[in-house]
Amino acid sequence: MNPSHGGWLILLTIALAMVLAIFHVPESWPQWLGWLRPAWLAMVVFYWVMELPHRLGLISAWVIGLLLDVLYADPLGLNGFLLAAITYVVWRFYERLRMYSIVQQCIVVFLLVLVTESLRIVVQDVAWSRGWSWGVILPALMSMLTWPFVYLVLQRARLQVRVE
Repeated sequence: MNPSHGGWLILLTIALAMVLAIFHVPESWPQWLGWLRPAWLAMVVFYWVMELPHRLGLISAWVIGLLLDVLYADPLGLNGFLLAAITYVVWRFYERLRMYSIVQQCIVVFLLVLVTESLRIVVQDVAWSRGWSWGVILPALMSMLTWPFVYLVLQRARLQVRVE
């Protein structure tokens, strides 16, 4: 990922998504609000790979996922694999995804986040015996609902900075 030609914007949005991913709700708020956090990094990676597939590749997504493993204290390589899988799927179908309406893209985001969150829960259950819950649907649902806003903000920023 070249910082010139707007690559700094890609790095900035990825860093901001990482900060939003580790942001916790205050203790005075109800605990269940933590489940309503969208998969910010998955949406940002989805956007950049869909719009500029030559700027963000599998290795970049894997390295970003390794950094997320450190932030989440997940088993090393879990988020790297999940983000690389999202990158591969989006890279494989980016031309088709660009032609989808925003509603269809929301459904794709929902399915991708649901599958990755389910895999994360399964691996965490094997590694730490945490158990599985239906709360895995909420991050996918919130990601689907926030996707139009994320798409609009990233699209406007990309066009203003002229990232190519």
